[in-house]
Formats: sequence, C-alpha cells, structure tokens
Amino acid sequence: MLRLVFSLSILLAAHSSWSAACCGGGLSVPTMIISDDKAQFSTSYGVTNVMIDNVDDQGIWRRWDQHQTVQTLKIEGAHILTDRWQVGASIPVVTRQYSDQTYSGLSDIAASLSYEYLSDWNYNPYRPKGIGFIQLNLPTGKSRADSEVGGLDSRGNGFWALGAGTMLSKSWTIWDVFVLFEWHRSFEKSVNTSLIQGTVYPGSGSNLGFGFGYNWSMYRAGFSLTQTQEDAMDIKTKNINIRQGRERWATMGLSLSYLRDEFWSWTASYSDQTLFGDPLNTSLGKSLGVQFQHRWAR
Repeated sequence: MLRLVFSLSILLAAHSSWSAACCGGGLSVPTMIISDDKAQFSTSYGVTNVMIDNVDDQGIWRRWDQHQTVQTLKIEGAHILTDRWQVGASIPVVTRQYSDQTYSGLSDIAASLSYEYLSDWNYNPYRPKGIGFIQLNLPTGKSRADSEVGGLDSRGNGFWALGAGTMLSKSWTIWDVFVLFEWHRSFEKSVNTSLIQGTVYPGSGSNLGFGFGYNWSMYRAGFSLTQTQEDAMDIKTKNINIRQGRERWATMGLSLSYLRDEFWSWTASYSDQTLFGDPLNTSLGKSLGVQFQHRWAR
C-alpha cells in the first residue's frame, strides 16, 4: 500500500513542477501508470497566482500593480496494453484572469505511449523501476504568438510538439525517490494576427527533475524540484525577424497524498517558482492544486 501511495504522489508532484511559468509554454509530464494497476482515471484542479510578472533577459525581477491568476482543470487517463506497454492522455482547460478580463478555453491535449524498460517484478534493493515515454502535444490551446492581447488569452504551447523522456523511481519501506528527464521539440507554424504575419519557430526544450517522499500509514509527504528551459523563439515576417530570448525557470513542489482504499486517492500539492534557480524571460507563480484519482486493478 505504501508503494501505491508513492506511485500516485510523484506524478502529481511532477505535474505541478512542469507547469509552465507564465503562459503554458512547457510540456507536462505524461499520464502514466506507475503502480501495478490496469487503468487509472483522475481529475485535478489548480490555481496559480503570478507573483513575479516579468524576469527579463538580464535576470531582473519585476512586479506590476496587478497580477494574473490562472486556473487549470485537467482530466487524465491511462490504460495498459500489455505487461510493459501503456497509453495515456490528458485534456486540460485553462482560465486566465487579469483585472476585469477573463479568458477561458481548451489547452493542449496530450497523448503518450510508455514502456517499462526496467521492471520491479523481482525486488532488488538497488535497481530502480524505469519507464520511458514519448508524448505528442496537439495545438488545441492558443499560443502567445496567436494572441491579440499580449498573451493574456494564451492557453498553452499552441504548437505541434513531440517529446521523449524517462522516469526512474525506487522505494525502500517508508522512503522513495524519483528522477525525471524529458526533451521535446515544438514545430513551426504560420501566424496571421494584427501584430504578426509570418512564421514562428519555437525550437526545443527540456525538463530535469527529482524528488523524494516519506510514507506512513496511508499517507505520503513529498518534495520535488524541476528545472525547465525553452529555446529562443524566432518570428520571421516579410519585413523583419524577431528573436525572443530563451526561457528558464525552476519549480519546487510539495505534496500530501491520502490513499482512501485500493481504488481511490486524494492528493494536495503546492508549487513555487520563486525560490530556486536563475530564471530568464518568464513570469513566476505560486500554485495550489488538488487531484482525485480512481484505479482499476489487473
């Protein structure tokens, strides 16, 4: 049961850690089954308050008089195909508020395929469990480049994107650790707004994170830290080429999970992007979230 609590918690910690600073430009961790279940379904809700409105390319932090608030509702599911293969998908809806303006809509839908290349069927005190994954992001959310109001109505990456990565995890009685690495490539697209008429080249990005947790009874308390970076974005028009600087930020996450029974769990999480790292060309926020999950045994 402790291992199941651990399996449920690290994914939510990763979700909050990989949420993009500012406008949803980063990719989220794929929906994966880490325990020995056949299928899982979850819904989560999070609220992010932007605390630092802008960190420029010199690393100078700036606050405005008013800040954005971003609410994210996400529905996710995963199902095994064979003992080692599984598929997952997530559908997020984002609501962004600033002053008396509110914008809401579908964010980027993601689908993933994962493979357990290091199994934990026979317990080994040192060998971790390893899951590799590929993820496809659909441009169902509006990107900053598509916005007519300076990115306020952006709801995600807004580009076709393909990512690949791995998660390594290990538990010992009451302690657990995990490491995550992901690399993704976003593909160019044509944009035609009142501000931009041309082609946007977003480039690639990566996420590197780790975390650990303490388990007792039916609970787990966890910590995670993730470093995210996105390449500079090039915008090419007929008359001028614009280059936006590389984005970088780090997210600290805390989580508390409760396993009600073998099929239901609840997790609360907190994340903060103002405490660690050396951010560039981004805004920084603090988030609170909650997740409810149901599982089906094999």
